[in-house]
Amino acid sequence: MIDFPKSELALNRRQLLGAGSAFTLAFFLPGKAAEAAGASSAVNSWLSIGADDSITLTIGSSDMGQGASAGLAQVLCEDLMVEPARIQLKQGAPTLASPAPLGTAINTVGSGVTRNNYWRMRDAGAIARETLVTAAMARLGDGNRANYQVSNGVILHSPSGQRLSYGQLAADAALLVPPSSAPLVPDSQFKYIGKPCARPDIPLKVDGSAIYGLDVRVPGMVYAVIKHCPSFGGTLAALPATPAGALALVPTKVWAGTGRGAEVVGNTNALAVVGVTTWDAWQAAKRLSPSWTLPASTAALNSSQFMADAQRLMSSATPYVAGAANPPGTLYTVERSSADANAGLAGAAKLLEASYSLPYVAHACMEVLNCTVDYVAGQRCEIWAPTQSAKSALALVCAITGLSADKVVFHTTYLGGGLGRKAELDFISQALQVALVLQKPVKLMWPREEDFAHDQYRPMALVRVRAGLDANGYISAWSYRNVSPSILGQRGVPLGASGDSQGYEASQALPYAFGARLTEWVSHPSTIPVGFWRSVGASINTFAVESMLDEVAAALGQDPYQFRRARLSDPRWIAVLEAAANAAGWGNAPPAGRARGIAVGTAFNTVVAQVVEVANNNGQPRITRVWVAVDAYLTVNPGSVEAQIVGGVVHAINATLYGRQTFANGAAQVKNFNASRMIRLGEMPEVKVLIMPPPANADRSRPIGGVGELGVPTFAPALANAWFRLTGARVRSLPFNPNATMGG
Repeated sequence: MIDFPKSELALNRRQLLGAGSAFTLAFFLPGKAAEAAGASSAVNSWLSIGADDSITLTIGSSDMGQGASAGLAQVLCEDLMVEPARIQLKQGAPTLASPAPLGTAINTVGSGVTRNNYWRMRDAGAIARETLVTAAMARLGDGNRANYQVSNGVILHSPSGQRLSYGQLAADAALLVPPSSAPLVPDSQFKYIGKPCARPDIPLKVDGSAIYGLDVRVPGMVYAVIKHCPSFGGTLAALPATPAGALALVPTKVWAGTGRGAEVVGNTNALAVVGVTTWDAWQAAKRLSPSWTLPASTAALNSSQFMADAQRLMSSATPYVAGAANPPGTLYTVERSSADANAGLAGAAKLLEASYSLPYVAHACMEVLNCTVDYVAGQRCEIWAPTQSAKSALALVCAITGLSADKVVFHTTYLGGGLGRKAELDFISQALQVALVLQKPVKLMWPREEDFAHDQYRPMALVRVRAGLDANGYISAWSYRNVSPSILGQRGVPLGASGDSQGYEASQALPYAFGARLTEWVSHPSTIPVGFWRSVGASINTFAVESMLDEVAAALGQDPYQFRRARLSDPRWIAVLEAAANAAGWGNAPPAGRARGIAVGTAFNTVVAQVVEVANNNGQPRITRVWVAVDAYLTVNPGSVEAQIVGGVVHAINATLYGRQTFANGAAQVKNFNASRMIRLGEMPEVKVLIMPPPANADRSRPIGGVGELGVPTFAPALANAWFRLTGARVRSLPFNPNATMGG
């Protein structure tokens, strides 16, 4: 759907004509029904064509390395009929308008930037092109559209041979009302979509000119580092004296909208230590030993208690009651077949049961949390932040400063990794609070230890799977129960009868031929803050589902690939599974001393399968090769897709082998990379990515898949399954090596 709000277009024409003749197309990127309903003021991306032939696309989503903005420009080029190199990308600033005028209502989460905007960009390119052609027709006095061809932003009038560039027509086009729709380039004539395309952000990142949050410098600014209460839920007992070398100490509280779990809104849970330089502030913070008041429940915030609670709830959770409060500990039914799964299990010829556990895992973005604020009381606030949630961040700025949005200038910088962590606003609220006290520009950053110890982690989980087999090996009953803390619940989201979708995603609506099935999720009461971590619930549930299927195949003495293949009927799943298996040469024996495992799953409308080859390195897995097949329905830039998948595999390797955060008395135990092993460059396996071919003619009614997070979910089960084939040992608790450090 494309909508051109008249009031916005008229305003832009006045602005742009006054500024010197440009055509700006404000096009609507409706992501929600509410936006569509409010179309009268709903524009959120801008395409501007200047009289100098410049073409600028303004996008509100954030760039954290995924290249999605460049991909959208590539899509736009197809129907605008210009080469991608001509597009200048501009980062949009958020506003509080609802819907937002500059694309900033878009949270950069859920692998959603491309999949949510593909068709909108195509329509926008086509409509802009036809508006410019209409301007050419008027200027040349020939209203026969068939007499005009477009090539790289130049309109050729065939009868006369005259050529007019988009820039020459921009002023004329600005006076026209764009059509509501325009013909799209047929898929068979694509020049750019589906082909590798250079990303304009890469040279900036190579030569160091790209501006990340940590790069921001403001004249006269000071630096602050954050120091939290070591235990979640603790509050400042008394304000200590400013340590030597520091300019100031500023207590910060948990602001509304940023509280999670034990971090209660209003609690003063941290101190910002301010210095002339980052080093000064950092050293002063190390010398500071403030007193904290801990809640009585702190002693129960430890990893052994969390697992004990999960085990208790696995068998004794309280069923959901419609209309009731349904506190943590509630059992939610995600899906239930008409046939009774428990009865099926009781009557099965063979019953298999296994439990899988996964720990809390930190995001550990390479760029630590940071935010820069230049605030003048009652007058203005300028802010720079590497955020995935610019509009929410702007609302927070207004709430904390009391300024109206027109007095706030918000800059979304490049993100040195986001992984879901930078969708949170706690670090932004802290920087603002410090700026209000200091009345001067300040950059606030979290030391690495604070980043690890005060994350909003991927939730821990305990999963029990039961599979009942009949005499022919058919899975006649399947029962799945996940016990894990609720991401949405900690944000105050009321949970319906099926609970938190983030908790059970990728465990429901499985495409396998099962008999009776029952899928349940139980909200765990732990108050350790949890958040969105790359691939969210799919990273948890795909491990349990695909490990259990492997166990069933092994119990039946069947090949794990053939076992899955025989129980799938969805052609898309079958094609992806086969592609990964064929690429890995599944039917052939691996090299001596190695074994392969396979897994398949889905997230964000994409189906993905992985085959992992592993060797035994003194009792620990050494990953030698990985094959990934991915079907997102459409692919814009295969180079970016491959990069995202490989990056996801690296992320998954680290989490599967080493990722774990533990707690004692509410305090995180792993506080830096030295205690959180990552693979070294020499340990990186060869990764082969296969992108399933797109349809000959895409159907816009079909969902497009995301890819940014899809390298993660199937890696852990594929590795565990490979390890079982190699050693006979089944790994049901992640990570493989929880005590590894960078020293070994």
